Amino acid sequence: MTRFLNITRFVYPAIFLLLIISTGGFAQPSPDNKIMVPSIIINGEELPTLTLKEVPVVANRVFKNQKDLLAYLKLKRDVKKAYPYAVLASIKLKEYDAIMANIPENKRAPFLKKTEQELKDQFEADLKNLTMNQGKILIRLINRETGMTTFKVIKDYRGTFSAFMWQSLGLIWGNNLKWKYDPSKGEDMLIEGIIQEIQDKEV
Repeated sequence: MTRFLNITRFVYPAIFLLLIISTGGFAQPSPDNKIMVPSIIINGEELPTLTLKEVPVVANRVFKNQKDLLAYLKLKRDVKKAYPYAVLASIKLKEYDAIMANIPENKRAPFLKKTEQELKDQFEADLKNLTMNQGKILIRLINRETGMTTFKVIKDYRGTFSAFMWQSLGLIWGNNLKWKYDPSKGEDMLIEGIIQEIQDKEV
């Protein structure tokens, strides 16, 4: 009951504020200050419409004990460390795809070799400082951000042999480059909630 009251206490003022804004926006504009909005017709009457950005409302997380709390805080720290690299991977892959689509096939390999060295020079030291768990999270987050497994990314850009070599090495250390991200269950569900918090703070 307390959780419900806390949520409604937040939602109702927000709705009230939106109604005030909407009323002002839909007031009869002066000829010199027109406001154009989409409209729909209901029962023969034309009504203005607005599409509002989704506002997530999340209740405070409750933990069974101190051990669960510490485990969650550790996960949150690891996600914050790994997530920016997954976002960067997605951005870079889109950039490389766009560039390679406009260069001859015989120049693609030299281009990839050059960009790989540039990335290595820029990020190798930081990536080496990731913990084992942060690395595992990064593998799944790359799948989240790119829609591809890390294995497929390596296979597409470095070839099948490199992908299998890195996969074999990863399995020795408990990492599977074919891991997929599933926000509907398990740890990935917790990670998704943490990412939403990160994104909300960026807005």
